Amino acid sequence: MTVTFRLELRSTETRPSAETQESVLPALSQKFGQRVNVHAAELTDADRLRAATIGTVAVDTSDDLGAVYEYVKPHNLVKVGTVETDGGHVFTRKSHEVDRRQLQRRPDAAIVAEVRGDLLVHVGEQSD
Repeated sequence: MTVTFRLELRSTETRPSAETQESVLPALSQKFGQRVNVHAAELTDADRLRAATIGTVAVDTSDDLGAVYEYVKPHNLVKVGTVETDGGHVFTRKSHEVDRRQLQRRPDAAIVAEVRGDLLVHVGEQSD
């Protein structure tokens, strides 16, 4: 079964702009090519007053998830917001804060990427 990871890209600017979208989103698309699916969000006037989602990036592998996260992490204009999948969420934790042995015992959780001191942990939805 293939898992698609969807990363929300949020502006770090006080007033997110189309210029941010026009510089960041095409750069992501150019760098990763067909490995990513980039979608620009519509910026409304209300979004301009707070941090806003400027777009989303969908990837099909944990390797691509890690690569996109690593590309965005040091960026000045955008940051990764939420990361979702069809069957759960991906949480970011500092690697020194995670007890890996305890995490390995959980059948619904797995480390999907490790980037610059951050662990991306996929937690699937639990079925009753």
